[in-house]
Amino acid sequence: MSDEKITITVDGVEHQVTPGVQLIEALKECAVDTPHFCYHPDLSIAGNCRMCLVEAEGPRGPALMISCHMRVMPGLKVNTDASSERVRKARQGVMEFLLVNHPLDCPICDKAGECTLQENYMEAGRHESRLEDAVGKVYKGAPDFRFTDTKGQDRGGKNVDLGDTISLDQERCILCSRCVRFMREVAGDEQLYIAGRGDTAYLTTFPGDKLKHDYDLCTTDICPVGALTGKHFRFQQRVWFLKKTESIAPDDSLGANITVEHNKDRVWRLMPRRNVDVNKSWIHNDTRLLYQGLAENRLTTALVDGSVATLSAGYQAAAAAVKKANKVALVASGHLTLEDNQALVALAEALGDKAEVFGGSWLPVAEGDGIARSGDPVANRRSCELLGIADNLDQLTARSEEFDCLVVMGNDLWGAAAAKAAALESIAARIVLSSWHDDSVAKATVAIGVRCWAEVRGVFINCQDRAQLLNACPVCPAHEMDPPWQALCRLSGLAADRPLPYAGELDALKAAGQRHESLRGLSYRAIGPSGVALVPAAEAAEASA
Repeated sequence: MSDEKITITVDGVEHQVTPGVQLIEALKECAVDTPHFCYHPDLSIAGNCRMCLVEAEGPRGPALMISCHMRVMPGLKVNTDASSERVRKARQGVMEFLLVNHPLDCPICDKAGECTLQENYMEAGRHESRLEDAVGKVYKGAPDFRFTDTKGQDRGGKNVDLGDTISLDQERCILCSRCVRFMREVAGDEQLYIAGRGDTAYLTTFPGDKLKHDYDLCTTDICPVGALTGKHFRFQQRVWFLKKTESIAPDDSLGANITVEHNKDRVWRLMPRRNVDVNKSWIHNDTRLLYQGLAENRLTTALVDGSVATLSAGYQAAAAAVKKANKVALVASGHLTLEDNQALVALAEALGDKAEVFGGSWLPVAEGDGIARSGDPVANRRSCELLGIADNLDQLTARSEEFDCLVVMGNDLWGAAAAKAAALESIAARIVLSSWHDDSVAKATVAIGVRCWAEVRGVFINCQDRAQLLNACPVCPAHEMDPPWQALCRLSGLAADRPLPYAGELDALKAAGQRHESLRGLSYRAIGPSGVALVPAAEAAEASA
């Protein structure tokens, strides 16, 4: 695809657009939103909803054509509903056909508020119903799930159990086939299909099978109506109450882009955020359900010798142990931000010769799935590498007798490999900074609660060397908790009488830029919502020269 633009005419106005793209995408470049149902930028083109009709000039004059199927060519002339009554009536007619047998479920439908059917009706429909009450709606559904409601109306499939994660309302389905195409093309496991013909067609699984796949909840995202709903979120919240915070998935080094959606001091769901260069529009089911642990088993205070203490008392006890120690091992974490690990390295420098930094993880690395996971569960491993932190946990266990104080930050060593971590129990003072009551906290002499990935701002660098930004969701079980970098600043001030010079995350980010050329000049503004590819060190050095 050429970088040069071509000229097309939209509603009598010339526009420069990218050559070779579908017309529906080119219209976006012209600031023209086109209603659609079956089209999705990350799926093949079906062209079956007919909602994206436009009027395009051809060899036989102006004709109605679907914009999702057309590729732009130089000189193309297109009329949309803004200038063509024919297009307006055609789209209105499509909406009438889609709604004539659609159930009036909006008040109880989980999709209400983000339903494409609602949005397109308000934009392109706005027609008076011509359906006579005596006729009634013809609800679609599999014969096995048909029933008669309290009004004597024959109904289709409602709340059909598709599997462990998803419920299907066959009545609401508009047969856009997005979910079918997703399972076939992206998931690579065709478990959904459209059975029947014409007005008796309905969505279902293959006979005797259940919908079961690591990415099957993505079908609920792309369903334009409320036909497919996730059981984990069903009837939990009205979506218009949810506030959104952009963040990055913390469970894999690809760093899928997500939004953290919250209301009333609680996170209700995690949703994929489209990034063509990373995860497109998809996230793994396990990533999606991480929100369920954000308020569970949290360490919100401190523990000193197994007894609950205030956070202030925890810092005092930790600082006393570090100050008293002759040799301190500091363990970094690829599960925390670049700024957190920079603070750990700075703490080691403040402590001088008696401190040594260790890094890495004992978690197993699997193969990537080619969708939204690389297989490496250490999301920010690359940041540690760029900061010069070695992958040397095994050396720590072999040399554990040399140390009388251990500081572990956001790295559950005992949870990852209890047998290996057992060697560290010979270290007298074991200080753990954690967000949860994990296995390492259970082995700590001092444990301090810190904020978790959803509650902090900072940088993750994924396996593609792409810097991406986490933003702090304003939901935290204890607002007095510090983010890890700030906790280390406090510890440094108390233990080394040398507070780290970081007034905020940005100061830590700037300090990290002094440790590696590819991090130099990095800023939150430059990273933005989509992330930015790091310039390789050699190129950065050449540019600075």
